[in-house]
Amino acid sequence: MNSVVITGVSSGIGYNATEILCQSGYRVYGSVRNEEDAGTLLKKYPGNFIPLIFDVRDEPAIEKAASFVKDDLSKNNHNLVGLVNNAGIALGGPFKHLDTDTFRTQLEINVLGVVSVTRNFLEHLGAYKGSKNPGKIIMISSVSGHRAYPYMSPYSASKFALEGMSDSLRRELIMYGIDVILIEPGPVKSEIWAKAPDIDDNPFIGTDYEESLRTFYSEVFGKANDALDTDIIGNAIKNIFENPKPKTRYVYTKDKFKEFTIPGILPDRTLDRLMAKRLKIKKS
Repeated sequence: MNSVVITGVSSGIGYNATEILCQSGYRVYGSVRNEEDAGTLLKKYPGNFIPLIFDVRDEPAIEKAASFVKDDLSKNNHNLVGLVNNAGIALGGPFKHLDTDTFRTQLEINVLGVVSVTRNFLEHLGAYKGSKNPGKIIMISSVSGHRAYPYMSPYSASKFALEGMSDSLRRELIMYGIDVILIEPGPVKSEIWAKAPDIDDNPFIGTDYEESLRTFYSEVFGKANDALDTDIIGNAIKNIFENPKPKTRYVYTKDKFKEFTIPGILPDRTLDRLMAKRLKIKKS
């Protein structure tokens, strides 16, 4: 039986990918931060889902989970065909009003957490001489790893870092035949929308950015119902594992030409002016 490790499976992309892979006969080791978060998946897929309890910031807990997976794979004569680094959060706000701890938390989870998890599972994926069945590493990045939007500097910083780290790692792992693939979604239907404060409870209301933030909220949350379904990303993950020659990165977003391609072509200053106009960021 082919096995995979997925971080952050309690909801959203991680939960959906776990369901799709379990239904397809994979054995999924999925990370959650507490046992309660694993309950539904355990009940639905008792023979295919195995919870790993750790926070991606807790290195000793990750090491313990990696040791358990190694022993379990050996006991059941299974191969670890992949690792999906999915766990992450999105923090933001006007840079002027964000404290350093906001950036620290964002980077600890979205970047350093990926470092810790990946390093601890590399040998399980075949990072040693003579490995016969090297696996794949899938990084769940974002279009924000290429296109930096106002009020999302912590999140964009984390995803830009993930993009660069993944490209570097992929080239290093050529030695072992392990591939590294990036999935770069636009907005995805998930609990991230429900976790955001109501605009009138936003701590930055009352600052110089209030009018623009109200427009930003209208833009972002007005499109929440038009966001991508998580099964699009879940199926993409399955397809990558089953594709012997996947691309290095996959972009998934509504209106890709307008929201991703054109911003990548336009001069920076032109894009600055268009974003400022769209979000009512006015020079005082």
